[in-house]
Amino acid sequence: MDKLAVRSVLEHIAAFLELQGETVARVRVFQNAGRSGVRADAAPEVQEVLRELAATGRSSTLDELREQIPPGLVEMLGIPGLGVAKVRQIHELLHIESLAELEDAAADGRLAALHGFGRKTADNVRKGIAALRQASGVRLLHHALDEAQGIAQALAALEGVRRVEIAGSVRRRLEIIRDLDFVVVHAGDGMRAALIKRLDDAPGVIELAGKEGAVTLRFASGAVAQVILATEAEAGRALLRATGSTDHVAQVDARLRGAARPWEGGDEESVYRAAGLPWIPPELREGMGEVEAAAAGRLPRLLEQRDLKGFLHCHTNYSDGTTTVADWADASRAAGYEWMGITDHSESSAYAGGLRADDVTRQHAEIDAVNRRAGAFRVLKGVEADILADGSLDYGPAVLDRFDFVIASIHTRFGMTEAEMTARVLRALDDPHTTILGHPTGRLLLARDPYAIDLERVLSRAAERGVAVEVNADPHRLDLDWRMVRRARELGVPISLGADAHSVAGLTNVALGVGIARKGWLAAGDVLNTRDAEGFLSHARRRRPPPVYA
Repeated sequence: MDKLAVRSVLEHIAAFLELQGETVARVRVFQNAGRSGVRADAAPEVQEVLRELAATGRSSTLDELREQIPPGLVEMLGIPGLGVAKVRQIHELLHIESLAELEDAAADGRLAALHGFGRKTADNVRKGIAALRQASGVRLLHHALDEAQGIAQALAALEGVRRVEIAGSVRRRLEIIRDLDFVVVHAGDGMRAALIKRLDDAPGVIELAGKEGAVTLRFASGAVAQVILATEAEAGRALLRATGSTDHVAQVDARLRGAARPWEGGDEESVYRAAGLPWIPPELREGMGEVEAAAAGRLPRLLEQRDLKGFLHCHTNYSDGTTTVADWADASRAAGYEWMGITDHSESSAYAGGLRADDVTRQHAEIDAVNRRAGAFRVLKGVEADILADGSLDYGPAVLDRFDFVIASIHTRFGMTEAEMTARVLRALDDPHTTILGHPTGRLLLARDPYAIDLERVLSRAAERGVAVEVNADPHRLDLDWRMVRRARELGVPISLGADAHSVAGLTNVALGVGIARKGWLAAGDVLNTRDAEGFLSHARRRRPPPVYA
């Protein structure tokens, strides 16, 4: 790594330690190293980081800190003028963990009301978020969805607009978004010039480029929108072309050119029908075999959120969550689920307040009490157990036997070689207590690369052992990658959809996970959450050995 990259790593470590509330002395060790550059007399802890960077190109210290800090707080550090101390203050006093929440707080007065902030700081934060959007060029799916929905609502309010459709990579549910694309359906060709003028004058629009049927809008918020204007008769073709990947559109166009007659009607279904195809769900439109499968009648009926009966992977105030068991049960039931699985961190995750043996006893008693008054709704006793460096699970069999199911996850030692990491995970899959492999590659989108691992061997072993692999719906993870979700399906690996939620706000993560599952061609029968509680528990018990009694 070059010196600038090394300094960036050291400065990030210092900032993350400060966010965690580490001692001033330890923070300054890394701050000083970052400011002064790489020196032979650096502190031992810094020297260790430098040696690892030289050998592997990554830092386990930084990787593990990223695991321990809410990713939204890391994003906030990129806002000009908003330093570590202010981010900590915002998190601790307003319980804010995302840019969207911060933007709302800056707009509604909560941020200005904090000691030492005021209206000017709140305004600067809003401007800083806009600057981040303009500078980044890419954004995570959940940020892009928020922006796209806001823009669509604003466009739909304009006179002459009949409806607005979100298109492009947002509609296809790609995990990383570059462009925001829309189709604006209007009354007729005679409306187009007047509508372009209204778009130019729309609230928040600071620049309009283009003409006729396609314009680009730049907003004061930093968002940029590519807008296709279409009449009702043009809408289906416009939406198909604005949504699909280049390969998908080319394949459909080729079939249209060979069609006996043009399509009738202005919706997408009519266009696909003219091409001799059923309607293809947007998530599949990547030019990766979906056109051929549709032509042969082999497209699966994709998973829908309403198919889900169980809510999995959430953390309570027993570890690093903010929600009680009872509140989780109430929220999950209100969201329409029949059952849920609590999965706090295990003992070795000290940074996350992992469960000690006596905590397990208390939590299970609390779950039993909630279940007694929950009627038909059921709370299951799970745990997110750390996969240790040698592949064993945190806790021995006697403790693991006390849980209904176990999610096995890696939270440390991300810098192992591919051979070492693969062997580590394979051993965890061999443990008969392992029900689900959590966030299988450890990636944090736009922040941390996946660790080196042979996923083909891991997925094959999971299929052999009947272990489910998680689609982790945390918007910063979306791990397993949708391309490998499809491979897991081909191998017969069961899939678990996990919210990885630390507060009830995390219930909304599920929709993102469903999008990734659909991109991976998953049907309802491929996903454990679509089973009732007994069906899920039956899967978890299949490999369990007889209980070990202390």
